[in-house]
Amino acid sequence: MAQRSRYSIFKGTSASTSGNRGTLVLSANGILFTPDNGDKQLFLPLEKISAVSIEGKLLKRLCIVDNSGRRILFSVPDLEDWRQTTEMAIRIYEALSGNMPQNSATNNIPIQPQAKHNPVSQSLTTSPAGSTGNPIAMASGRAGTGVSTPNLQATARKSHPINRTPPPVYNGQWPSGQDYEQSFQTLKLSLNQSLGQVDRWEAIRNQKNPSWYVYASGNYGSIYKVKADDGKYYAIKCFTKKSLTINQRYSLISDFLLNLGSSIPYLIHFSYFPEGIKTRKIPDVYFPVLKMEWIDGVTLNQYISTHIDDSRAIRSLGNRIADAVAKLQAVGIAHGDLSGDNIIIDNKGNVRFVDYDGMYIPDFKGQKATELGHADFQHPARNADTYSERLDSFSALVIQLSLQSIGLKPDLWKKFNGNDPDCLILRKSDFLRPNESEAIDAIGKIRSKHTRKLLDLLIQSLSRGPLWDGIDPASLVI
Repeated sequence: MAQRSRYSIFKGTSASTSGNRGTLVLSANGILFTPDNGDKQLFLPLEKISAVSIEGKLLKRLCIVDNSGRRILFSVPDLEDWRQTTEMAIRIYEALSGNMPQNSATNNIPIQPQAKHNPVSQSLTTSPAGSTGNPIAMASGRAGTGVSTPNLQATARKSHPINRTPPPVYNGQWPSGQDYEQSFQTLKLSLNQSLGQVDRWEAIRNQKNPSWYVYASGNYGSIYKVKADDGKYYAIKCFTKKSLTINQRYSLISDFLLNLGSSIPYLIHFSYFPEGIKTRKIPDVYFPVLKMEWIDGVTLNQYISTHIDDSRAIRSLGNRIADAVAKLQAVGIAHGDLSGDNIIIDNKGNVRFVDYDGMYIPDFKGQKATELGHADFQHPARNADTYSERLDSFSALVIQLSLQSIGLKPDLWKKFNGNDPDCLILRKSDFLRPNESEAIDAIGKIRSKHTRKLLDLLIQSLSRGPLWDGIDPASLVI
């Protein structure tokens, strides 16, 4: 047994996936990811892995596809080494299972038999004599395991790419908001166990409308609130539209934000679950969800309404939003849909951006935008080809100009907003015909050189493209 356990782990490293950091271990039985925060482990047996590849243009990830078509992206060092070694481990398993010729050179490597309980967890505790017991050190051969990773790599380079075709994905009609509403009535039966101890979770009704569970809805889905077994509250986003790229997009965004850590506090880290929730109408299919921290706060429009007589608070908020956009742009991020309901001011006064359906990160360079955002915050010439880290510059200008103007002349809010949650005091019609705009004319009469400078920049930008570099969000801060 001791001899076999020497080969039970091939590789191990620190890694991240879907917003969680942890330890990734490749053993003779499969791939095990153990989150640092104590969440449920993710285990993929070798026989259930259908493909291994490297994806991404700038932030590359190790992509593992299982037999159900689920794609899991891992951020790991030595990507090519991980890909080759994982492929080799699969071929070793196939050879010993009789799926490959028995004279394969890889048959000389003994494989630990599967245990009735978690096989990889056992392999982590059966280290050979003299081992430190550290799975990372064991996997790298530093703890006397006898594993020769270079030999595995050499054999892998001679092998052919894995080419198992995953089963077809669901192509029917996606659930509606009403379908998900029913799902949250029977939460324990609807949510996938991969999200956590869902049998102990509680769905929280909307306090403003207790007959409903939904808290917000948008172009691509709805937001619900749950209380988990640890007492924490989470937002669950369910999607009502199918997107061919949703899995890859949110996996890449999650890992990108995770790598940034706490350096960008304006965004909310989340986990993407490709198989998250099922509905009564389609009980055999799990649909994807996002799970993220629940943020208590108010939307930008709500904040303005409740602070309309506090000029300093409103003008300060405009500066903080512009500064947040500048910091996102500096690391290659654009939110893509900054608007009155996608900007939250939390209970501590912090600015938080939510809803990342239209977000841009460096991985998406050269791609088309998946949505065009709220028209009353976007350059009127924006289209699907308008997609880069400069995407929020025009929106930041519109928001800053509006807040500085409202702060100096509060009656503009009542006159030009009219309780419209989809705009501030400017609309797309104002951008299309600025010379005929009553709102722009009113802003122009404010006696403030800063406001006048912002207004002149807005007028100038309307004759330029949506990604015009003449707008620097950092310079918008007064």
